Amino acid sequence: MRLKILGIGWVTPWGIGSGQSGEVFQPGPGKLPAMRSRHFLDKPHNRFGRFDQYTKAGFGAIALALRSAGLNRWKKKQPIGLVLGTRRGSLETDAAYFETAAYHGGAMASPNLFAYTLPNCVLGEASIQFGLTGPAFVVDDTGSGHLDGIHTALNLIRWGLCQTVVAGWCDVDSKMIDVNSGGQCGAIFFVLTEGSDTALWRWQGGRIFFKSDPIDDIGEFARFFLETKTGG
Repeated sequence: MRLKILGIGWVTPWGIGSGQSGEVFQPGPGKLPAMRSRHFLDKPHNRFGRFDQYTKAGFGAIALALRSAGLNRWKKKQPIGLVLGTRRGSLETDAAYFETAAYHGGAMASPNLFAYTLPNCVLGEASIQFGLTGPAFVVDDTGSGHLDGIHTALNLIRWGLCQTVVAGWCDVDSKMIDVNSGGQCGAIFFVLTEGSDTALWRWQGGRIFFKSDPIDDIGEFARFFLETKTGG
């Protein structure tokens, strides 16, 4: 299947971007930058300050990818899918919520933390904000290159379940577990659709290729796209 990449957005310890002039994508370990709704949206988001770090990073990268693709403004609902690959998900928030609920018969349980104790809550927030009505779910990111969300999204397109999917990866630091993820922290999303027969990107045999070059890491995927400026 030939691919077309319509947009990209990311949040990493090195910065926030969507491929605009002067923005550099650099994955790696470390603390994520301070995130405000103004970094991602044209208007303030009333709930953004309540999001946990995982939701802020994922929502922000999705918002920037949609803006990059020209799909962030809408009047009618958009049949666009959402797929997120993650290893840690919302576990850090789950633990924080349990600490508030474990004593006094749960009387001190935090409703704000509870709202973000599922790894797919970020997809719900993005769907509401951008009017997305396609399939939306989280997958366990077991591969070494953080591409499981991308491959799942491409299956959705191949099966005809939607024509356009926002797909990527999101993980934030966790004190609970070490999943040997190479220390990477942040979120990156792409807006994907099926390309023409002449498109330079293709998905074949469970691998992504740019021309004849195989892409086995989400960082490589981003760098090839940004350096070549080729979306189709």
